[in-house]
Amino acid sequence: MRIFTAWLIAFLSWHGTAGAQQEERISDSTDWLRSMAESGTTEGHLMLLDQAMHGSAEAQYAVALLFRGGAPILQDIDSTRYWFQKAASQGHRASLEGLRLLASEGDSGAFYSLGILSRDGVGVPRDAEAARKAFRLSAEGGHVLALFAEADMLMTGEGGALDRTAALVRYGRANGLVRAELKLSTEEVGGEPRGGAARAITQYWIGKLYLIGGTGVRRNSSKAAAWFADAANSGVDKAQYELAISYLHGRGVTRDEVAARTWLKRAAEQGMVLTQRELVLLEGL
Repeated sequence: MRIFTAWLIAFLSWHGTAGAQQEERISDSTDWLRSMAESGTTEGHLMLLDQAMHGSAEAQYAVALLFRGGAPILQDIDSTRYWFQKAASQGHRASLEGLRLLASEGDSGAFYSLGILSRDGVGVPRDAEAARKAFRLSAEGGHVLALFAEADMLMTGEGGALDRTAALVRYGRANGLVRAELKLSTEEVGGEPRGGAARAITQYWIGKLYLIGGTGVRRNSSKAAAWFADAANSGVDKAQYELAISYLHGRGVTRDEVAARTWLKRAAEQGMVLTQRELVLLEGL
C-alpha cells in the first residue's frame, strides 16, 4: 500500500514542459482517480478529494458526482451542491448544469447557489435579474440565506423593482425561520425587527444559526463570526456580545483579547448585562 501511494503521488506531481500538456495530464489523472474511487478504492477517493481541495475544477466536479451517486460514499446532496458550486465558480460548464439539474429537482439550495453565481458574476456573466429570480425560487423553499439575499435586492432595487416593504417581509420571514429552528419565542428574539434595524437583526440571527447549523445552513464558526461582525458594526448589542465571545475564545476568528474587550464595552454601553462577567474576567488578566 505504501509503495502504491508513493507512486501515485509521484505520478500526479510530475511536471512536463507545456502548460496545456500539464492540464491534460491532470485531467487524465482525475478521470483515472474517479474511476478508482467509483470502484471503491479508498486511495483514489482521497487523492481525488485532495485535487478538489487544491482547486481543480475537474476534480471538484468528479467529487460532486461521487456524492450525488452515493457510491462508494454515502449520498449527500449538500456536498454535491457544494462541489458543483466550487467548480461552476471557475467556469466549469458541466458543474453549472449539475446545479441547474438539482434546482429542477426542487433543491432550494441549488437555486441559492445559482443566484450567488449570477449576482456576483463568478463563473458566469453577471446577471442581477437572473440572480433575483433564483433567490426568489430558493426563498420559496424556505432557504434562509436566499430570503436575506432577495431582501437585499428588493431593498436596493438591484435586478428589478425597488420594494422596501417586501424586503422587510423577507427579513421578518428569515427571522421567523431561525426562531423556529432555534426554538425561540418572539419574546426571546426581541420581537420582529422594523425599519433599518431589520437587516442587522437578521444578520445576527443568521450568525446564531451558523453556530448550530440548520435550515439549509451548515455549522461554520467563521461564517458565524462574519455575520456577527456585520450586525455588530450596525449597532446590534447581541451581535457585539457574540463577536466579543468569538474573539475571546478564538471561535471562528483569531483569538484577540483587545478586540474582545472593545466589543464587550460597546455592548455594555447599550446596557447588556451579559458583558459584565466577561469584562471582569478580562480586566483580571
